[in-house]
Amino acid sequence: MSLNIDPRDTAVDAAATPSAETILWLHAAFCEVGLPIRAPRAAWQRDAGGVAIHIEPGATGHPLPGGPLLRLALLHICDQAFRTNSAVVELGGSDVVLAVRLGVEAKARELAEQVERLLAAKITVSLDGGAALTVFDARSRPRSTNATWRPSLRLNSGFFASLTGHAVPLDRRIVEALRDAPLALDAYAWIRRVLQRQVAGTTVTTSWDELLKRFGAASQDGGAFRPAFEAALRQVFDADLSISLAVDDDGVSAEHAAPQANVGAAPEAPPVTTEPEAPPAPQVQAEEAPPAAQPLPPAPPPAAAPAQLDLTMPEAAPPAPEPTRPASAQVVPVQQAPAQPAPASGATQETISLRSHVTGLQQVIWLRRGHGPESPLVGVTPGARFDADRLTVLTVEPMVMQVSGGLSKPDFEQVSAWVMVNRDLIDGFWDGSIASFEEIHGRVRRVPALSARWGMTASL
Repeated sequence: MSLNIDPRDTAVDAAATPSAETILWLHAAFCEVGLPIRAPRAAWQRDAGGVAIHIEPGATGHPLPGGPLLRLALLHICDQAFRTNSAVVELGGSDVVLAVRLGVEAKARELAEQVERLLAAKITVSLDGGAALTVFDARSRPRSTNATWRPSLRLNSGFFASLTGHAVPLDRRIVEALRDAPLALDAYAWIRRVLQRQVAGTTVTTSWDELLKRFGAASQDGGAFRPAFEAALRQVFDADLSISLAVDDDGVSAEHAAPQANVGAAPEAPPVTTEPEAPPAPQVQAEEAPPAAQPLPPAPPPAAAPAQLDLTMPEAAPPAPEPTRPASAQVVPVQQAPAQPAPASGATQETISLRSHVTGLQQVIWLRRGHGPESPLVGVTPGARFDADRLTVLTVEPMVMQVSGGLSKPDFEQVSAWVMVNRDLIDGFWDGSIASFEEIHGRVRRVPALSARWGMTASL
């Protein structure tokens, strides 16, 4: 059976390509296999695909590190060492300073604890079957359980040399979107490593048995691991516009999504696909605006009856050809829709779309401006690309009702719950009191109970 996600366009806007300013660098060993999801109670190790990571307690009696903050701390350390071309990494004057840099201000104390555990442990890595390298210089390790905050640390010279030759570029924006989901962070880093090593025009499928060895917990078998990893892949897919995924019983394949043609413009630099030889020079670029949605058609005339509502769109251009895959791997392609530039701050849009990572729903929500006294309407599509044939239209007054289309009862209940939670937002955009994508994106509310359904519905 295959992962049931609707195919999407293969074209990706240039805005989806990370700039030098948004790139974070991570050692390849931490990309090829997963780190502990929770803090281990004893020495922990993972050895798969020629990569090994060992985490052992130090002499101070600190517990071992684990979870998302471990990943964020290691990512920051590797990135700073690679950027500055120095084995000495500055952490900042306090745990709060580092927490602000990592975007986890509310977790400064937890972050400080993870850093202490990280430095107290003995961590070794080996890549491609090579020698085991200790990550931190012994001078960085605390000598007691009452260690104070360290403003800097030093990497082991062997690990630092390995980092300069085996760094993997990650997009800071994707990391921020996934920072509370450790398995999704692992899956994202692994995908970027796969794409870095992938020969152009080829497709490599990683089996579920191999993925279980790389990312599964000790207590998991294949039946428990696959739904969890598919849910993590969904999170990555929603956040990263530059990838194309395929999932079936044989395993998981990842490819670069085809770039969108930009007629008359200078060619964009290709994504980083080779291992770097030297740290890149820092560059300062303007922050990219969030992607905006494709427009829905104008609202129907006020006199139109609900059954005659016209929410169809002009016929879209056909999608780019799907990448060639082995005949034996009957996969279902999972591809991103093109991102489009957002309007300038304060600009008014007629329609917007809200994708899964924003709403917590599996479907994509489409909102538009109202014209006249009719009740607010909400569009729902199964994928990010607007498909009039698969559009469901809901009216939200006096209660949420399906005007056209056909959501299943469980899906309708989920979407209805989201609509009720975001009713003020929907009304505000409908009547024009909310005027921009930035404003609505900042105010949209998820339905917390719905997020867990990713893991329940990933394998169909």
